[in-house]
Formats: sequence, C-alpha cells, structure tokens
Amino acid sequence: MADEKRNLTSEDFRFVQAEEKIYDKKFDTKPIGYFKDAMIRFGKNRSNVIATSILFLIVLGTIIFPLLSTKNYTLVIPEFSNLPPRMPVVENFGLFDGTSFKEDQPVDLSTIDPETGLGFPIGYESEYIVDGTLKNYIKGCTEASELCQAGENVMRVTSNFDYLSIFSEEVLWVTMSQNPVVKININEIIGEDVTLNVLVKPTTSSDYVVIGSITDTDGIGEYTFNFEDAVTGITPSLIGSKIKLQFVSSDVSSYIVFDTVEVYYDSQDEAIYSYSGFELSEFEYDVEDEFSSGTFSRQNGELLLAEFRYDNYGAALSDKEILAFSAVDYYELIDSYGADCQAYDDPNNVDPEGKLFPDACPIKKIIARNESVIVAGEEYYSYNLILNYAEYKGYTETPYFLFGTDMAGRDLFTLLWVATRTSLIIGVIVASINISVGIVYGSISGYYGGKTDIIMQRFAEVIGRIPWLVTLSIFVALYGPGITTLILILIVSGWIGVASITRTQFYRYKGREYVLASRTLGAKDSRLIFRHILPNGIGTIITSSILTIPYVIFAESTISYLGYGIGHGQSFNILGVKLSGVSVGVLLSDGRAELASRPYLTLFPALLISILMITFNMFGNALRDAFNPALRGSE
Repeated sequence: MADEKRNLTSEDFRFVQAEEKIYDKKFDTKPIGYFKDAMIRFGKNRSNVIATSILFLIVLGTIIFPLLSTKNYTLVIPEFSNLPPRMPVVENFGLFDGTSFKEDQPVDLSTIDPETGLGFPIGYESEYIVDGTLKNYIKGCTEASELCQAGENVMRVTSNFDYLSIFSEEVLWVTMSQNPVVKININEIIGEDVTLNVLVKPTTSSDYVVIGSITDTDGIGEYTFNFEDAVTGITPSLIGSKIKLQFVSSDVSSYIVFDTVEVYYDSQDEAIYSYSGFELSEFEYDVEDEFSSGTFSRQNGELLLAEFRYDNYGAALSDKEILAFSAVDYYELIDSYGADCQAYDDPNNVDPEGKLFPDACPIKKIIARNESVIVAGEEYYSYNLILNYAEYKGYTETPYFLFGTDMAGRDLFTLLWVATRTSLIIGVIVASINISVGIVYGSISGYYGGKTDIIMQRFAEVIGRIPWLVTLSIFVALYGPGITTLILILIVSGWIGVASITRTQFYRYKGREYVLASRTLGAKDSRLIFRHILPNGIGTIITSSILTIPYVIFAESTISYLGYGIGHGQSFNILGVKLSGVSVGVLLSDGRAELASRPYLTLFPALLISILMITFNMFGNALRDAFNPALRGSE
C-alpha cells in the first residue's frame, strides 16, 4: 500500500555509475552579451528591419545616384526649365508621361481657325499640343489688355473732386465738308445731377469746346453730336482734334457706363474712327488738369482662353532660335562634328553670315552674326542661329526625367539625392555636437547633484524657454541667412534633451554598489563618470539621442523652407567635404511658389523627407527597445 511505512536499510541502496568518471558538461549554447542580446531582439522585429533597410538604402542613394547620374543637376539650362516628370512603363497609362495640363492660357486671336473656331494659346508651339485636348472658352475680364475684348468702360469721380476728364490717344482728322459726327453709346447712368460732356479741340481753337452733353435725365442709348458745333468763324476744310470726355458729378457713388465712341461722316454707314473694348480703355487721363480726378476702368470684358495638354519634352528638344550663341561654343561644336557640320550659303538670307547646315548637324541655320565687342584687345562675338536642341544635347531618344526638372532646368531626381545628402550630413554633425554637449552637461549635473544640479538645470530651462523665432531673429540679424546661422540655431538649445536623459541615468546608477566600492577604493570622479556610470546608461542615452537626428533634419528643412537656412549657390565645406547649397528644405522652398501649377516640385521632396522621418523614428524606437535592460533575454 502506498500509505504503509517501510524501514529501509543500507542494503536497500546501491551506487550508480560508481566505476565511471563524471565530468562537467559543456553548455550547448554560447554566452550572450548585452549588445548581442540587443541585436537579436532588434533583428526579430520585422518592421524594424524594414525601416532600417529603407534608411540604409536612402543613405546609399545619396552617394550612388549623384555619381551615376548622367543628367545635369548643377548647370542652369533654361530650355529644360520645369519639365514635368516622365517615367517609363507608367507613362503608358497616362501617368508621368511628360505632358502637363495647361489652363487659362490667353489665345492668340490671329490663330483662330474659321472652321473649328479654335485658337492656339500664346507662347506655346501648336504642334506640341496633344491632339484632341485643345478647348477654348471665355472668361470675364476687366484689365486694359488687347486680349480683353468687348466689354464696357466706367467713369467715376474721386471724393472731393467734381469731374474726371479723359481723352483719346490719337488725333482724329476729319473733313468738315462731309459733316463728321461723334456717336457714343451709353449703357448705364447711376446718380443724380450727372453729366457727361463730349469735347473736341479743333486746330482753330485754343481750348476744348463742348459739342454735346448727356445727363442722367436723358437716360441710356446712342447719342450723336456734330463737329461743326465746335467751329466758329470760317470753317476749315480739314481739322484735327482729340476727343475728350468729361464726367461731372459731386457724388462719388455716381458713375456712367458706355461701350463705344465712334466718328462717322453723315453720309456713310461705316465709322472712320471707332473706339470700343481695349481701344476705348486706352483713353488717357487729363493729368494736366489739377481739378480732374477719378477712375476710368473696364467691366464685363471677354477674354478668350485655352486649356490643353502640352508635350513639354517635345517642345524643349525641338529646333530653337538662340539669339546669342557664343562663337567659342560654335566653333567647338563645328570641330566636334567635322564634315557633318559643313556650312553652305543660305540663298534666302541677305546677311552675308547666313548659313545652312546638313541634317546631321545640330546647328540648322545661322541667321546672323551679332556685333562684336572688344575687351582687353580680344574680340568677342556671338551668332543668332537655329539649333536642334535634342541633337545638341546628345539625345537620340526623348530622355526620362523621373521627377521632372526645376526652374533652372536641373534634374530633380538627382538634385533631391544631393539635397538629402546635405540634410543628412548637417543632421548628423549637428546631432553629434548636441549629443556631445548634452552628455557632458548631463553627466556633471547628474553626478554632482545638489546646488550644482539646481544651477545647471535652471540654466538649461532658461535656454530652453527662449522662443524659437526669437533665436532665429537674433542669429539672422547677427550673421544673416546661411550655414553658420543654421547650425547655431540648431545647437543653441538642441543639447537640452540629451542632457536631461543623461542626468536621469546618472541619478539611476551613481548609488549602485559597484560605484560606491570604486569610490571607496579611491577612484577619481572622472573615472567614476566615464568608466562605471556612463557605460551602464549609454544604451538608453544613445537610442534616445538617435532620435535627435530626424529632429535636426526636419528643423533644418523648416528653417531653409522659410528662407533663413542654406540656399542655392551657398556651397560650403564641412570637415573637408564640399556640400552644395541645396537641401530638402531649399527644394521645398523652391516648390512652394509653384505648388498649384507644378506640385511635383514639392511632392517628391515632401515624400522623401516624410519617409526619412518615419524610418529614422522607427529605427530609433527599435534601438531603444533593443537596448532596454528590462527586456534582456526576452524574445
């Protein structure tokens, strides 16, 4: 039975393995140190690995892409200015295909096709407008522009003045024997005691003479006035005069609206002078009359506009007229092409320098040679010529600018990697300065404690409470915008966060037994700080400090975006590395002015800096979790 008691004797026991030698067994696993354990935990988090890989690829891209790129990202090429993105494969689906949508473009009225009724926009080559995309429409306009057709003109008097006078720009010559008359069409009269006087100044008179008046009681309609009413005495056969309109009113809310002023011969139906729309808006103010003041403006005009899709790449690489092509560049180009650029006389060009070139030559035609200039005994001159830009730039096929080009014609894809490299280097350097200062400051504050800690913390709080805009204003006023100002702004208070974390770690570890034992044995303060306390807290300090790098990058982008950081042309050296004056913030600042018309100038830099911020934060958080001592040994 299990519950029965038994008496056991020594014979009931025997030795096991009494004749064998027993040795300690080796562990099947290797010992895992603190950093190795941290890396194991770091690698088991898939999102951390992905974020780190993306961050590594971005850093690698800032080195490789500028080196391998064949596109221009340094020189100004106006012909390639603001090309939209063009990407292989996706262009077949109508996305990033190198075309751009244009709207509200004024139409050249002389190009209107009588069959289709469509006119081509001003400043665009018609052959590069994508077929089937051109549309014309009308919008209202009020500006004094030749493109603004029809409409009405309004006269108003300024406060404290009783009239406004305007007159025609040209002198009107009329034959008196044919009884010339002035016709004016009134569309609206607002106000009481309002008068519009029509005046002319014949060559026989020293001043303008009223030939007719229209009042508010007369109402709207067409009014006719005779020239002969202005002539006294002997009537000359031919007189010349400007037409003057004088609007009289004591009420600033009053106005008069009219759309045409014409001069006819009584026996003819067609006007010999006609002013309407833009021509009427060109009537001039009588500035010599100090008692005349008011406004003469347009309303209800019609502006013919166009919307369409435009092949920017085709237009950029087409034949272009270059007004001042350097003679040095011209002869270098001729020499490089040899027989393919053998010029021959242009029979249709009266200029003796006029030449034509074979099809294989990028120069198609010399229109003329410009006047030469002598500088220091050397003669310099240029040519006015037609140049095939695709052949000149060596493009046998239409190139792909993946992110488009900026206003200067530089490849935005390559420029963005160069800008990211600049931002990263600035971020790492500034973060290193902030981390170094913060660790030293926080170590001293946390180790000594007491009054030292109180004084140092109050100083840090004062620095940290200074408004960011105040700091920015002070340094910009002292040093102006530039790399020096940028770095000073970023380090003036950037070390405070690191100092706070370091101070916390020192308070955590400075009372531990091994620190007290080392102090008892006579270790100096510097040894206690840098050999016993700091190494134990360095994991938390480093991981928290890593997060200052994306903060610095974002802060630099913000400052440069506002125009107070680095800028184009401000190249500088840091530790022997020459950096361009282009950062992500500078690119964002450049794209800000054209956000509505060319969003890609802002889109791609914004996407890259967003990815950079997200991956840096994920990387920093992953390091923080990996180096957390409380998680050691956990999966």
